[in-house]
Amino acid sequence: MHFEQRFFLLTSLLLIYIWAGYPVLLWLLGRLVVPPDPKEQAEQPLVSVIIAAHNEEHRIRTKLENCQRFAYPPEKIEILVASDGSTDQTEAIVEELGERDPRIRLLRSVRVGKSEVQNLAAQQARGEVLFFTDANARVNTDALRFLVGDLADPSVGLVSAEALFGSPEDAVSRGQGFYWRFELFLRRAESDLGILATTSGQAFAVRRELFRPLPICYCDDCITPLDVRLQGYRVLHDRRAMVFDTMPHTIQGELRARIRMTARNWGGTLARAAILDPLRFPLTALGLLSHKLLRWLTPFLLAMIFVTNTGLVLQGSALLPWILQVGFYLSAFVGWLRTRGERPAGVFGYPFSFCLANVGFFLGMLKVLRSQRIVAYQSTE
Repeated sequence: MHFEQRFFLLTSLLLIYIWAGYPVLLWLLGRLVVPPDPKEQAEQPLVSVIIAAHNEEHRIRTKLENCQRFAYPPEKIEILVASDGSTDQTEAIVEELGERDPRIRLLRSVRVGKSEVQNLAAQQARGEVLFFTDANARVNTDALRFLVGDLADPSVGLVSAEALFGSPEDAVSRGQGFYWRFELFLRRAESDLGILATTSGQAFAVRRELFRPLPICYCDDCITPLDVRLQGYRVLHDRRAMVFDTMPHTIQGELRARIRMTARNWGGTLARAAILDPLRFPLTALGLLSHKLLRWLTPFLLAMIFVTNTGLVLQGSALLPWILQVGFYLSAFVGWLRTRGERPAGVFGYPFSFCLANVGFFLGMLKVLRSQRIVAYQSTE
């Protein structure tokens, strides 16, 4: 077997492992493990609800009313809204609601980025548990009770809610909805195995003593679970606790989200490189490598596979894989054309969304390679 053939085979097998082999491995390991039953807190600790907000005048009232309805003792909740240099009516609305409900406090800051205002709120918080939630996310009323109850297990340091997205009838959101269901399967399986090292930024609870200040250029949903794991505690995903969000349903919105996520999370993961030590965290390291790092390298693998395959075709071999790849990319192109023409993409929406996500991964990795940092950004659509 020539070098080109071996290279094509190995890169193809690696791609298959990322998207199919690793999920199968998790499923098989899950057959051998019985996840522990959720525990209940004997005493309900004080919880600090932390909401970072920048120009959220159209959503902040609804968000705070959502937090006021939590099925948790009202006297055990404080709600901190950290305004990241808002220039609209966000701060005025928070102050108005705070006059009626003393649990609500406004923290002002100049425009420094989401991570920095979250650090400000964490410093001001009085709760034993910090509950981070996004201004545009709606949390079910029982979620906080479930998340705090999971922390009754002394081995658990952080618990994530299950993020559910609305699904407008268009190619981008439908395809990404399929992608997110795949992501949820991985998170549930890793949580059951005790190797989860990521969380949903829309809603998660962490022990106050385990929270570490967030570097301004990394995401809370990436860096905080890594810090918790490095301190020897488990990260859980509780599917009973649900948070509802909207998914970007335009090409531009999806690209921005993927670029931001890739650039910030790649750097955040490598900033906690000790978690990748296979001797100290063998399964967690395998999970991060398979679930995150290698997936973000998918566009590079796809390019290498196609270029190598094209060379093999010119040498008179491997024609069928090349035809399948060309057919896949042509299907994605048709999906793009139909989406641009505001027509239903049908089955073409799935290859298009896969390729769109990988364009985002690619552009995000370019930012990493150029050492470009994303600190402050607008909320999604």
